[in-house]
Amino acid sequence: MDSTVVRDTRVGVLDKAMRILRAFPGGDVALTPQQIARSTGMALPTVYRLAQELSEYGWLMKEGQRFRLGMTLLRLGAMVAEGIDVRSRALPHLRLLKEQTGENAELHVRSNESRAALEVVRSPHNLRPFVDIGAPLPLHVGAGGKILLAWLSDREQSALIIASAARYNDYPLADVQELKNKLAQIREMGWAVSEGERAAGVSAIAAPVFDVSNQVVAAMVLAAPTVRLGARERTRYIPLLCDAACDTSLDLGYVAQKKQV
Repeated sequence: MDSTVVRDTRVGVLDKAMRILRAFPGGDVALTPQQIARSTGMALPTVYRLAQELSEYGWLMKEGQRFRLGMTLLRLGAMVAEGIDVRSRALPHLRLLKEQTGENAELHVRSNESRAALEVVRSPHNLRPFVDIGAPLPLHVGAGGKILLAWLSDREQSALIIASAARYNDYPLADVQELKNKLAQIREMGWAVSEGERAAGVSAIAAPVFDVSNQVVAAMVLAAPTVRLGARERTRYIPLLCDAACDTSLDLGYVAQKKQV
C-alpha cells in the first residue's frame, strides 16, 4: 500500500490510523512498530499506542512484537465483494464491445459442469440469437467454456470435462488430456477461440473476467458468424475483447498479479 496517499480528514487519530494500515504492503506481511514508524514518519510511541488499539478492534493482529493486517479488514472486504454484481459491472463493457465490433457480446458463467449466458448485448446484424440467456451450455465445448475451465486446478478440470462430456453427449470428447493441453495454452495466451464447435457456422473468441479474489468468475465472449470472424477480424477484436474483460475485472476489484521473471 502507498503510505503517502492519505486524505486529510481533519481527524488526527483517524488519519494516523489510516497511515498505519496503509504501511502494510500485503496481508501476509508482519511489521514491527519501528518499521511502521519509519514507513509513516510517525513517532514510535504514537505508532505503538495506535497499533495496540487497532488490534483490539481487529484491524491489526499482534504476533509477538509484530503486527499484521487483521480479520476485520477481511470480513469487510468480503462484504464489499458480495455486493458487487458481475453482470452490472460487465454490462457497460459489453455494450462498448458490441459498438466497437458490431458483433454479439456475451457474459458466460459456470454452474457445475455447465455454463450459461448471464447477459447478451445483441448485434443488429444477426437474424437469430446464438445463445439464450440462462440456457445451459456444455463446458467442454466453445471458447467461453474453455475460458471457464482454463484457470481451474488440474483435478477440477478433469472432473468437469468428464462431467460435461457425459451430460452433453451430442458433443463427444475424444481425448481429455488433449483438451487440457489446449487449456494450458489458453491460460498462457489469456484468450480462447472456437470455430463451429457448438453451432455450425458460428465462431467465438473469449477472455476471462477475474474477481477481487483473483478467481475467474465469468467469460466475456464475442460471437459471430464464422464468415465475419476470420483471422483478420480476430487480430482486431481480440485486444478489444481482452481490454473489456480486464476493465470488468478491475471494476470487480481484481488486482493483476505480476508474473515471476
